[in-house]
Amino acid sequence: MKTISKILVNVEEHHDSTQAIAKAVWLAERSGAAIELFCCCFNLSVRNGYLFDREAGLHAQHAYLRQVEDRLLNTASSLQNQGLTVGVDVAWDRHHCEGVLRKAQRYGPDLLIHQIGVHSRLGHYWMAHQDWQLLRDCTIPVLLVKAHQWGRVPRVAACVDPFHECDAPAELDRAILNHACLLARLADGRLHVVHSYHALPQAAIFDEHVVTDYAALQKKVARKHAEALEKMLDEHGYVDAENVHQLEGETHLMLPAFAAQHRIDVMVMGSIARGFVDRMLLGSTIERIFDEMDCDVLAVKPAASVVAQPG
Repeated sequence: MKTISKILVNVEEHHDSTQAIAKAVWLAERSGAAIELFCCCFNLSVRNGYLFDREAGLHAQHAYLRQVEDRLLNTASSLQNQGLTVGVDVAWDRHHCEGVLRKAQRYGPDLLIHQIGVHSRLGHYWMAHQDWQLLRDCTIPVLLVKAHQWGRVPRVAACVDPFHECDAPAELDRAILNHACLLARLADGRLHVVHSYHALPQAAIFDEHVVTDYAALQKKVARKHAEALEKMLDEHGYVDAENVHQLEGETHLMLPAFAAQHRIDVMVMGSIARGFVDRMLLGSTIERIFDEMDCDVLAVKPAASVVAQPG
């Protein structure tokens, strides 16, 4: 049975990473995973202060990195005293997200933990640019955490959709369920599976000859979604029927309400790369609901295969 063996924590220099580290510790204690604390640094004042003296600039840069590394080493030391395997690394990179992605490629973790700070935004559909870039470009699962503590027995929900708009919907849902099952197993808790769909609103039907019985259409749509969900879970094979929830309504409204009602700690969702225009007009499901939920989000991609199906 495969589990999490390496966790990379993105410790941001000027943002709180307390919960990111705490959740890495929680996972490591239960999985035996090694933790790598990584900080990608860049200081414009240091850079500009030595524009015409390259050697002195490199010396100042190295001194700056040593200061950051010492702080990480202090944190790592306290965690090592708890019996955990913890390493540290720092890098100098003006492009923070690209530096994190390069570190992930070198280290080869099973999970990247990234804490979301408080950002100003134009409406609740927007996340910070570096959050978006990590979601878009990171090939491994990304746990997006907030300043929120998990319950004593964390509640995990897998957000699935048999009709995902991607090239391999079955593969994506399989990845979502596998990762969610692993988290639930580590938490020794229950796994919820939730599928939200939105049937065609009656106001959107302009030709009464096309649809003469709207109620019958609604029932048919609900039945089709239920059948697809049941088939998917039958193939998966280890989800309790009482914890399967099918919600009718707009996803960006239904999922936050569901998470609040069931006190979900982690929502496992698929991360599907979209074009720039799609993101500007619609945003992804994760982006649309992230700011409306108190829980963390574990984002996985269809190609992710670092977590095997529990057997």
